[in-house]
Amino acid sequence: MGAATLATPAVSRAQSLSSDSPPALLSGAEVSGADPLLPEAQPSHPAVGSGPASAEAPVSDPSAAEPQPAPIAIPAEPTGAEPPVPAEASGTAASEPPVKTPPKELEISADQQGFDLVINRYVASGNAKAVLAGGRLMADRLEYDTTTRTLYATGSVRFWRGQQYLQGSMLRYGLIEGEGEMEDVYGVLDLKTSLEDLDVEQPPSVPLPEPQPIACPTVLPEIPDWHPHPWSATLWGGQMFHSDFGQTFFGQGVFRPERVLGAGLQKRLIKAGPFALELDFNALGHWASAQKGGRYLGPFTSAEVANLSTSAQTFGEFTGGIGLRAWLQPWLSLGFVQGVSLNTNLSNYESTYREKSARFLNYLGFEIEGSFSPQWSMVGRIHHRSGAFGTYNGVREGSNAYLLGLRYRFGGDPPPTDDPQAVLRPAKGCPNRGAEPPDRPRSLPEALEQVAMGGEGPVPAQDPSTLDSGAAVAPSTPAGRPASFRAMREQERKRAAAAAAIEQRISGVQKREGLVIERRRQTGGNDEVAADQDSDFGPSRPPQVRRLRSEKNRQAVQGTLTHLRYQAARIVLTPNGWRSDRASFSNDPFTPSQSWMDADQVVVNQDANGDLLITSKRNRLILEDRLAIPVTSRTRIRKQQEVENRWVLGVDREDRDGFYVGRRLRPIRIGEKGTLELEPQFMLERAYQGTTDSYPIPGGEATGPSVSQDNTLGDLFGLEARLKTPLLGFDTSLNLDISTFNPENIANGTRSWGQMDRNINLPLVGSTTARLFGAYRYRIWNGSLGEQDIYSAYGASLEKEATLPNWGKLSNRYFWRVGLGNYQSNEFLSSGEESRNLAQLWRANAVGSLNSSLELWRGRALPSTPDGALRYSPEPIVPGLTLNTNLSGNVAYFGDGTYQNTLSISGGPTLTLGHFNKRFFDFTQLTVTGGFTLRNGLSPFGFDAAVDLGTVGIGLTQQIAGPLLFNGGIGLNVDPSSTNYGEVTGSYVELRWQRRAYAFSVFYSPYEGIGGVRIRLNDFGFKGTGVPFVPYRPELNGAGEARRNPF
Repeated sequence: MGAATLATPAVSRAQSLSSDSPPALLSGAEVSGADPLLPEAQPSHPAVGSGPASAEAPVSDPSAAEPQPAPIAIPAEPTGAEPPVPAEASGTAASEPPVKTPPKELEISADQQGFDLVINRYVASGNAKAVLAGGRLMADRLEYDTTTRTLYATGSVRFWRGQQYLQGSMLRYGLIEGEGEMEDVYGVLDLKTSLEDLDVEQPPSVPLPEPQPIACPTVLPEIPDWHPHPWSATLWGGQMFHSDFGQTFFGQGVFRPERVLGAGLQKRLIKAGPFALELDFNALGHWASAQKGGRYLGPFTSAEVANLSTSAQTFGEFTGGIGLRAWLQPWLSLGFVQGVSLNTNLSNYESTYREKSARFLNYLGFEIEGSFSPQWSMVGRIHHRSGAFGTYNGVREGSNAYLLGLRYRFGGDPPPTDDPQAVLRPAKGCPNRGAEPPDRPRSLPEALEQVAMGGEGPVPAQDPSTLDSGAAVAPSTPAGRPASFRAMREQERKRAAAAAAIEQRISGVQKREGLVIERRRQTGGNDEVAADQDSDFGPSRPPQVRRLRSEKNRQAVQGTLTHLRYQAARIVLTPNGWRSDRASFSNDPFTPSQSWMDADQVVVNQDANGDLLITSKRNRLILEDRLAIPVTSRTRIRKQQEVENRWVLGVDREDRDGFYVGRRLRPIRIGEKGTLELEPQFMLERAYQGTTDSYPIPGGEATGPSVSQDNTLGDLFGLEARLKTPLLGFDTSLNLDISTFNPENIANGTRSWGQMDRNINLPLVGSTTARLFGAYRYRIWNGSLGEQDIYSAYGASLEKEATLPNWGKLSNRYFWRVGLGNYQSNEFLSSGEESRNLAQLWRANAVGSLNSSLELWRGRALPSTPDGALRYSPEPIVPGLTLNTNLSGNVAYFGDGTYQNTLSISGGPTLTLGHFNKRFFDFTQLTVTGGFTLRNGLSPFGFDAAVDLGTVGIGLTQQIAGPLLFNGGIGLNVDPSSTNYGEVTGSYVELRWQRRAYAFSVFYSPYEGIGGVRIRLNDFGFKGTGVPFVPYRPELNGAGEARRNPF
């Protein structure tokens, strides 16, 4: 192994191109032999074979003495010939602005190295390694062009610096321009350390790890196609049923003497993992006997029904619709069909038992299907026809039936035409790269370069059985016979075993914040929120019943992804990052990846503040390598995630009469650090109704009841605005909410609030937040009293939040606040009712709160492996028992001499059982809390009156099956002396599909009237390189596929 260190004068790019003296290597070493790959090479200094050598080149310009970065020096040519100077540099170089130049020193080691006169490059081959500014580049072969100052690498190319890793087959990089390209790329990007890792002027975030071989993808057995047939035919038989539609699901009714026989035809239109969109057609015959009234009660009285009867009848029915199917298991699915139903004759039953009837009605079908094989299955369906709440001829109810069917599936899907995996091959140096043709040069210089870089003939194809232990592609079945469920289950087992055997090459996996995307709807209220301290340091309660309107939960997009793995067939390197026509990213550190993004037109750039910004178009989120979901056409990922949710469809019954639509405009820069966000709105439901019921009579009392008013043009438009900017040394946040521009209603249709924060240091207390605040018609929630209004307020406060040192297994966090303000709000009467009269009083208050957590028992977690603790959860679930408590005190005095002092104690245990690893009921987390409050005096305002003096809360998170979780909780007022005894103080239900890398959930809070859908992409910190995650299919990369030469 030989080593050499190269150095140059510290000059600008222009100086280096116009220097009269060529840089020279002054080190010397003994000859160890010529490079066998370059028989014509004549090194001026023989290849180093016995140890390192270093020297510095002479200074060719006085400015070289300045401590600037400099181009990398190269050994002098043996003839003393000067490298040619580019023509455009002559005469104009002196006027060029200085640009960033490469670091001063490059240390190269290899089995053999020397200067090749034929190609005018310094060549290092055989385990070549270059160490540059704390980074390490390794390859089978390295070359450095003396004329263009370009570095070339080929074969097992690997680069490390800090937490950043990059590998590929070939690399070309111009050290002066900072530009180049790379092929067959796989890498790891850590945004938390990218600022220092990608700046050669700063030391890397961590020392270089031990060198590792190139990371190669594993060829896993293909995912079996459990449902290969798009067509199906069904034979139906069943009987009609007395009931309303909802009662049918619970069997509440009786069968009636009307038999149904027929056949159906289904065609799958779209297949997306476990979901499918289908066409559904059925032809049914009805044979009805004479019927008498039963216990079904419709629009008639019991006596009338008992005396009614229908005559025998025979008629036909035809249905057609669009169906959605979800496969819960490969053999079990649920289906829903929405369409129309046409009877050949009017049903005697419907015309007798229903208030209105018609031949043509709406059709709904709900079915459950259990499969014996990919072809045969049994189906049960609820068959329902009705008027869809009066949509069809004023008909509301119709008829229902239970059907049982035998289904046969047939046909086949066309082969896929768009496969993102087809172009992502293993890098050169991987044993499973397979056969490939030689690259075709596009010019004579490229041809000479290809020869110098080691161009060769096609690599012989390997036997697929030697690629990997899990390389089987399809289950073994006789030719022409479709695979059975047994064979598919065996294939899944082999795939799981092969995935478990992958050497992941990572360690120290830790969960980070992650990215949460939320779409919520609300049945009342608007965006007013509770302070985080009120949510975090209030009475101890289950996490499920904490406020959804807290500041932390306000944004629709929260957090970011900071640690990504990426792959691309080819990337173009730029001075500020790189770009690629198509690339893939994964937030999952393990392979196979549970979630990854396939993106087009990817650009990775460094922002002015040092953040790396990733932008892309036409993205697909791929889950479990089975389900591809089209996502936003433009995605931006950075350290501080930008929130870009443009269109808003909301519901506000209080101020906007129901549905409205808004458009969030792009933020407007105010000064250097300020931003103004605007959201114009249009009141859809108000425009449809023609009236508004949200405001008191114009000119009347502000607290008066709302009255119905005819709309004006101004009533149809609204606006939300948010301004954040530094002001007079304070961090300022101002909010404006306008629900009408009608001049007569605008005073009652405007809400605003704002605050100015600044950190100050106080004696004995230390760092404290000083705040000035103000509000107009601000809404706040107060336990079982619900939503309360503060008509106006202004004041100031000091507050501090901190964590105390742990005391054994006891951890503590505290919060305190003192404030003084002037408030105008509705009077709160001693009877527990709110008056319409406004009171305006000064209010001085002090709040102190202490949260404590004591670990009573702690079990052991499973190993942090993909099939261990991290199978379903992003972090290990540790069984245990923890006691959480809250002690808080509140002192408030008002300008009229009244006061309210409270002391609250609350707490309870949290019990965690299981590891969330098995398929059923392996994770239970139960939280039970209780608390009581001692009160002295009573606030004259409703927004802070202490009325829930005794509370109980229960929260439960329970695994149901696999990744499916139930999460819910409720809080109740249990103070028997309270007028609100038994009232709900908080409630929440959620159904979540939880995996290590992602989670989908549907949630609803009946207490706050907020529901929605939440998507989480988890983020992880880890050490190591991992292995390529995009599924590799060797059959898509045959020897006949043309490859583009990146050089």
